[in-house]
Amino acid sequence: MTRGLNASPAAHLVSVPIFVQFTVQFTLHFGCRLALCLGGLWALVGCTPRLNMTAIEAEIKADIERQGRRITLTEVRCPPQMIRKAGAYFRCVGTLKPEGEFTINVTQADDQGTVNWDVPNSQIILNLVKLENSIQEDLAKSLAKRAIVDCGAVYRINQPGERFECQVVGGLDLGAEQIERILVRVTPEGNLDWQEVRQRNFALDTTSTPTTQADNGQPRPAQPTQTPQLRLPNGLQAPER
Repeated sequence: MTRGLNASPAAHLVSVPIFVQFTVQFTLHFGCRLALCLGGLWALVGCTPRLNMTAIEAEIKADIERQGRRITLTEVRCPPQMIRKAGAYFRCVGTLKPEGEFTINVTQADDQGTVNWDVPNSQIILNLVKLENSIQEDLAKSLAKRAIVDCGAVYRINQPGERFECQVVGGLDLGAEQIERILVRVTPEGNLDWQEVRQRNFALDTTSTPTTQADNGQPRPAQPTQTPQLRLPNGLQAPER
């Protein structure tokens, strides 16, 4: 009878390398991959920080609704995954029912997850800050005077046929006349045109000619002056670089 340490064939099965890595890997929310090794050891095999797209969608939606005039968005959709990279651009889509979808341009301000977004004017939604800038530039070009224009809320649904006013803060003094407000009209095509509303400046007008009064003796109403039209693209646009 032969005696030894262990003659069982099973004894030869224990010589397994202890650093064999399982092929199953797990990807964390922030883009890092962890691999489980024999003996319970976790090894970091790759890490790419990603943006929290769900939080960005919620923040954009809340911001547009908060700054908009009676605006409730159905949703904001962004790409499902984006790597953090300063200066990187991507596009989201906002949905209004029944008006349709519109573009939201998003740029990463840094590589820490800070983003800036912009809503261009379109035939779905109006960015009134951009409209204010357009009117101010037009007034400066045509009258060589700087004006501050306030159209109220930041965002407004584009509704063809609608009219609304923008105020010229403090008025724009033209000598005998003064521009106090701008009348904006949304055309049937969804474009914008506006008119200057000029009021006679009675503080400077020392004349008393009949042209300053209507037949009932009251001051004549302010006379609008036509200005160029602002043509708007469809709701979804090519990226603005």
